Amino acid sequence: MSKLFSLLALMACLGFAAERSADGVKAAEKSWASATVAGDEATLKQLLASDLTYTHSNGETDTKAAFIDNLKTGARKYHKVDHESMEVRLYGNTAVLAAVAAVETSQKGGKPNPVRLRFIHVWVWQQGRWQMVAHQSLRLP
Repeated sequence: MSKLFSLLALMACLGFAAERSADGVKAAEKSWASATVAGDEATLKQLLASDLTYTHSNGETDTKAAFIDNLKTGARKYHKVDHESMEVRLYGNTAVLAAVAAVETSQKGGKPNPVRLRFIHVWVWQQGRWQMVAHQSLRLP
């Protein structure tokens, strides 16, 4: 039953994210945040491009496989990603999303660490949906 629910949720998320507009990018962004907190591998595999470059605020850089694997193994856990703001600029098949979010992460079962991040996500319209190709973040005071 939970697999069916996950599949239906994925289809709903991707349906909203498939809109080729700023609103579609924002929907994809919200789906990424939810899937990241939930550790939803199936949704992340759809939302993240195969050549993803994911640079964390501490300078560590993950590939798509490493990002998902870190969530699966608990090496990194996202407890929350709450967007405070999102701005989207569209350039043909590419969108640049600039955001500020309250984020809580922990590493290897450690205590959650709350931070406020400013980040840029680059989304590309490919395979009939928005896919994240790059993430770069920095900590705000």
